[in-house]
Amino acid sequence: MHIDCSRIVELLRHPDSVAGDLFEAFTAGGLIYGMGEAYPSLITPSSCVLNSAETAAITADLALIWGFYRTWNDLYRASLAGEEPRWIADLCEYGLRPEEVQAQRITLAAGLEPRFCRVDYIAIGATRAIAEVQWKSGGVGLFFGIHDICAGVASATAARAGDLVQGLRALILRCGNSEPVAINAVRSVWLRGEHYLRRICDHQGMRYIVFDRREGMRRIVERSGNVMVTDGGKLLRIDFLYAQELLPALTPPMIVRLARAAADGRLWIETPINYVYRQKWGMALPFMPAYAHLFDARLRALFGAVVLVHPRTIDLSPLADGAPEGIARQLCSIRTLDDLAHLSTAARRMLVLKCGAGIGAYYSQGRGVLRLNGSRSAAQKTLAFVKERLAQGEPWMIQRYVDVTYPLDVCPPWALHALQPIDAHARFMVYATVDPAGSPQMIGGLGNFSSDWKVSGRSARIDEHGRIVGAAFNDMRWVGGEE
Repeated sequence: MHIDCSRIVELLRHPDSVAGDLFEAFTAGGLIYGMGEAYPSLITPSSCVLNSAETAAITADLALIWGFYRTWNDLYRASLAGEEPRWIADLCEYGLRPEEVQAQRITLAAGLEPRFCRVDYIAIGATRAIAEVQWKSGGVGLFFGIHDICAGVASATAARAGDLVQGLRALILRCGNSEPVAINAVRSVWLRGEHYLRRICDHQGMRYIVFDRREGMRRIVERSGNVMVTDGGKLLRIDFLYAQELLPALTPPMIVRLARAAADGRLWIETPINYVYRQKWGMALPFMPAYAHLFDARLRALFGAVVLVHPRTIDLSPLADGAPEGIARQLCSIRTLDDLAHLSTAARRMLVLKCGAGIGAYYSQGRGVLRLNGSRSAAQKTLAFVKERLAQGEPWMIQRYVDVTYPLDVCPPWALHALQPIDAHARFMVYATVDPAGSPQMIGGLGNFSSDWKVSGRSARIDEHGRIVGAAFNDMRWVGGEE
């Protein structure tokens, strides 16, 4: 799927000197993934700018997305009741231990829905396309800090930035008393960024406690019906628990107790303990004839076409819509996974295979995102791997590859005056919270740009061809209307 680059989000270029200012501020703020001493990624002196129409369109998208997951959970609930096919519940519960299934069903029965998310767009503008929805986004402190520094270092523009910290703070305040206790236990690589957010919250009078998730079993306990945390020799009641990074470090019985506490209203867990919000396979539901009527056509346009892969037979006709006639005929002729290797190279380049599970080795960090654009023998090896995973019951899906790059000036952190243009793939990371009336609202966002099509947060380096590779981040701003 090719998108006209002239009709997508505007990139506002700042003076060259901003690059050095950004690097110094990122490093001073401890906005470093992992254990290095200096900010490691590419720098871009730029901002993403949305106009009022784009902002309004994204706000409408957010309502669609929340509604999509609500319908997906309705189907899960109906499957458990025997009113829909059992395979839906089986995929919703794939890979979960018995206690995790129990916790998920408690959460489902209570009707708990997330109040915070990150939507990753591939394109914003006349055409909008979504790669995925990150209900369990890691690194909120790191990304919020990068956003704040980008917005502050180059602030003299007509466009204005959002306020990510204030948006999250307002959400936390609605989840507890006047002095809520918020907890975020994370993987060690995120800790330095989370301490940025902790310092900001401390300055604003809110207790935001961060620690390595490996301390979770020791520091989070249940006492007299309340979920508590040990901090500074004190035992404090938790009001808000940002839990998705924490769950793998907890014992299964504790996960059940947390789910019950949340269902009873004794604390708020973000994201609620429902692994559907980690999964991707449900993005195929709006394209299935049996369920298409449950979903808005605008949602299908955002997802671009998604097909759930079955071990025995597959139908790629949803991916053929809008494709060149010859490629469309090839896609419609596919009957099995093995057939994909025999597509033309042009047809295989249009496809992305993704793990749709919410648990396991391949559901996150891009490990289960694969393309078939190499040789036929390479494609066959990739397909053999996917077939092995399918045989274990793991859900996989196929999406159409969105081919769009952005001209972006970047420099590596070791040569801040050596800005050079690259053609960058992008993820536009839109953060949203649910307001008191229950409507999702955008609170801010970042652009994430990379020379790699997967668009990860990789550190800057020089590749074997002498080219600068890595990832760069900038902030998202608005012009016109209200953010």
